[in-house]
Amino acid sequence: MNCWHCERPSHGTCVFCGRGVCRDHAQQMPRIIDIFHKEDNSHYALVVTNVLYCGVCKPREDPVKMEHL
Repeated sequence: MNCWHCERPSHGTCVFCGRGVCRDHAQQMPRIIDIFHKEDNSHYALVVTNVLYCGVCKPREDPVKMEHL
């Protein structure tokens, strides 16, 4: 797979969209892996802070309603 930006060989893929990215174009972004709540109803997120991101896709901050499922 080649880099989405420059067509050179990629070193990884964006965890959000799957585009290939080389080391020069790779960026980092946090990603929520899991959300859970404790007995006192407080919510916690398990976050990886530096996942591979292509810099092109636009991950949404808010959930999207899936009406046709």
